[in-house]
Amino acid sequence: MSRRRSHAGRPVEPAPGGTSSPAAQGDLGIGGYDEVPEDQEAQGSDRDRAEEPEVMEEGSGEGSPPAAPVAKDPLAEARALEAADPDRAMELYRAALLERPDTDARLALARLYTERGDHTAALEQLEAAREENPEYVPVQLAYAAALAALNRFELAERELRRLTRVHPELAEAWSTLGSVSFRRGLYAQAEHELKRAIELDPEGAVAYHYRGECLNQLGRVDEALQMLERAAVLQPDHARTYYVMGILLDRKHRPQEAAAMYRKAREVAPA
Repeated sequence: MSRRRSHAGRPVEPAPGGTSSPAAQGDLGIGGYDEVPEDQEAQGSDRDRAEEPEVMEEGSGEGSPPAAPVAKDPLAEARALEAADPDRAMELYRAALLERPDTDARLALARLYTERGDHTAALEQLEAAREENPEYVPVQLAYAAALAALNRFELAERELRRLTRVHPELAEAWSTLGSVSFRRGLYAQAEHELKRAIELDPEGAVAYHYRGECLNQLGRVDEALQMLERAAVLQPDHARTYYVMGILLDRKHRPQEAAAMYRKAREVAPA
């Protein structure tokens, strides 16, 4: 009876992708594997153990210096705290940005300001990010959205039209442009822009919602309802979608279904 053993000193390399190669799994004749009689294997194992040097644990010897503390990365810590402690995350982002510029950190800080409704502070961070990296598309999109949130629609539209010219395949730019046009009361124009956003990204809830709103304003009730139903599937916690669906169902003389939508809107609305 025999067992397989690799040649001493010849480690088996793992196969690409992190899985073991056939040799590591014990296939004979691959990767330097041979048949070794049991008695020779036992002798070889004793010899290998005898030759192994003793390994002293780090820091266990007399006079060993203490290990140096590992410096924390404030940006990594801020990212980890964004959901659990946004105030602390913002503090860390601000401190890190005083030390050195970082466009992604500014974007993250602007997003946190936006989530608490401070669009002016968000815009300040995004303006600084544009100076650092003027062609960075995520910054351009966030900058236009911040302008729109502050009702600076003309500037927002200018940014977004430039983006759609340079990046005509960018669904988010079309979606944001359509929402800006909707808020300006340009419903037919907005519906066209939002239709393009949906063609580019059929999973974009915002585009479906605003296109439904536009179609409602244009009197196309059935199409509007279809858009909003799809938006509710993609983003089931958006209260406004259910509220507008309730309005549409009322217009279609379906009061019980409309009442259910109004209740759903109240259930998912932020406290």
